[in-house]
Amino acid sequence: MYLYLPSMTMWPDGTSIIILVLLLPLAVIVVVEGDEMRKGVAQNAMTGSPSSPWLKRARNPRVIGCWNRPWICNEGLGFPPMIKRLCCKNRCVDVSSDVNNCGLCGIRCPFPWQCCNGFCIDTNINPFHCGNCLNRCPLGSLCFYGMCGYAQPLPPFPFPLPPKLPLPPFPPKPPKPHPPFPPKG
Repeated sequence: MYLYLPSMTMWPDGTSIIILVLLLPLAVIVVVEGDEMRKGVAQNAMTGSPSSPWLKRARNPRVIGCWNRPWICNEGLGFPPMIKRLCCKNRCVDVSSDVNNCGLCGIRCPFPWQCCNGFCIDTNINPFHCGNCLNRCPLGSLCFYGMCGYAQPLPPFPFPLPPKLPLPPFPPKPPKPHPPFPPKG
């Protein structure tokens, strides 16, 4: 250990001696503390342990993830769980809405599709899931590009009801008789 002391030419009036006397006990404390640290390390080396028991616990904590404990994925969701969660690649995943794990682990939905209740659905053209899951288009309106009624003309005002279907004839007519067979001859 090297201790830098200012030269005597800095303070000619004797203050350097006072500073030296004040710094000497500090140097002794540093040396004593350093010896105690070496003794603690030597004690661990004597027991054959490369580290302390606390350090062993800190280096080997509880296993992270859900592979060893898959039940933790559904904890706190209530019974029956409204969201279906599974352990996929050591992570809890909501398989009812995740596009990379739709319905089960590893089932990926194609790019424009979305995972709705565990099924891959094309929300660009589906009138029951137009743009989002469970976004229904009104009756008679189609879904294009995820929008209900995209590029369709507006219906005339006031919006008419569809025409009524014709009623079947009442009472039903009797069936027609078959034509007579020609005589064999």
